[in-house]
Amino acid sequence: MNTIHRLTNHPPRQARPWVRLKGESAAMLIDDDRHLRMDKFTEIMVFLCVVEEGSFSAAARRLQRSPSAVSKLIARLESRLQVRLFDRIAGSIRLTQEGHNFQAASQHVVAAMAQAENAVSPHERDVAGVLHIHTSLTFAKYELAPLLPRFLQLHPKLRIEFIIGTERGDFLKKGIDVAIHSGNPTELSLIGKPLFQRRWIVAAAPEYLQRHGTPGSPAELASHQCLNFTIRTHWNAWTFMEPAGPRTINIPGYIGADQGELLRTLALQGLGIVRLAEFHIARDITAGRLVQVLSDYEQAQADIMYVLYPQGRTPAPRVKAFVTFLETHFAKAGGSQPNKKRHS
Repeated sequence: MNTIHRLTNHPPRQARPWVRLKGESAAMLIDDDRHLRMDKFTEIMVFLCVVEEGSFSAAARRLQRSPSAVSKLIARLESRLQVRLFDRIAGSIRLTQEGHNFQAASQHVVAAMAQAENAVSPHERDVAGVLHIHTSLTFAKYELAPLLPRFLQLHPKLRIEFIIGTERGDFLKKGIDVAIHSGNPTELSLIGKPLFQRRWIVAAAPEYLQRHGTPGSPAELASHQCLNFTIRTHWNAWTFMEPAGPRTINIPGYIGADQGELLRTLALQGLGIVRLAEFHIARDITAGRLVQVLSDYEQAQADIMYVLYPQGRTPAPRVKAFVTFLETHFAKAGGSQPNKKRHS
């Protein structure tokens, strides 16, 4: 691990532990709670640790220090900068506007320091260890799983563990290295790189259409049995392009589920009309197991799928290798740009 060692004029009294901030290219030398010796870079690292953990006590546990030691360091930092970085309210802390500005600048400093170290590294580190990927079950099954043999052949020392979920997980608490989800991240702590534009398709099983008929317009969906999500309920607002312009219909769910794969299974059983991602049901449509409906009313909205990883640090070799692999694959598939649609 790359570290930044601090010069000091004080003679060593005894061996002192290096306390490393997990995932950061920095190390901090701590005497004890009464003597927290630091340089400006260490102050930044402790400040970012407090921001990530959300409290002085949580940061202190991560740094194996007392809360008072961390609190005093932040107080000294605020005194030196002559600004308040945190508001202390009823036992909790919240970043001030100055604190947000200092956080953004500090993350750039950490990234620049890591890049400077990597620029003089004589050899590329092996891509090894465990890569923790957070994504939905459908994306993992239909998009990632077919790619893994080739990726692992390129990096045989790497292991992969999936963390399945439709909502973005807490990178720190869940140990996530990289995530793939729709929508550009609003979190300042994450970098998002677009992979492809996810197109939605409305479809039903032939058996359902034989029993209930095929809707001729979006308005006719109100008289049909539709299958919907019980999470991310904005997905249940189906928007179509009509001659007069976009029209959004809030679809009442006949049967609901929190997993797209279950909705697909329900649709295959002839239980209703479903709207799912093209990469999810394109094979079913090609095989005739599902039939696309309302194809003349192209879906107006399309989500962009992003690969996400933490901001403010040089990505670990395993993360960098995986992100590069995904970008290369989806660029070849014609979907790396946000304004391009990708058809499976």
